[in-house]
Amino acid sequence: MSNVAKVLKAEIARISKREAKSATQGIGKSTTWLRKTVADLKRRVLLIEKENKRLVGTVKKYQEESPEKPDEDTKKARLTSKGIRSLRNKLGLSQAGFAKLVGVTTHAVFLWENKEGALSLRDKTRQALLSIRRLGAREAKLKLAETETKSKRMRASSSKTKRVSRA
Repeated sequence: MSNVAKVLKAEIARISKREAKSATQGIGKSTTWLRKTVADLKRRVLLIEKENKRLVGTVKKYQEESPEKPDEDTKKARLTSKGIRSLRNKLGLSQAGFAKLVGVTTHAVFLWENKEGALSLRDKTRQALLSIRRLGAREAKLKLAETETKSKRMRASSSKTKRVSRA
């Protein structure tokens, strides 16, 4: 009789294990899927936070460089193509060098020099031009060399971050 009881007990245990396993199998799959999703989301949030931190630093840098409100002298100053051409010649710069110094493209300088009448420029560009007016040829060339080294450093640092982010 004890042998029948053992067999019956073993059979009941086997059936109950099978039922419990089939009942929890769907939960296991969804749990695995959720864990993978959470890990992926954590990676994405980390990348977004890094990018946000970089962008905040960039915005702060540009806010520090540019003054908030343009001066009255800036608004009143009349810039013409002849004035731009003579300023560039006074500084002894090419159109490309002058463009880098102002922070615009070479084509913009070309268009300024060939346009007739007063130039309508953005406040930031107008302020850059007016600040360059006060410089001499040596100072302008030094400032140009300084901006070129900054841009080289920026390119080098951005290429390093691109290599790191690919890995």
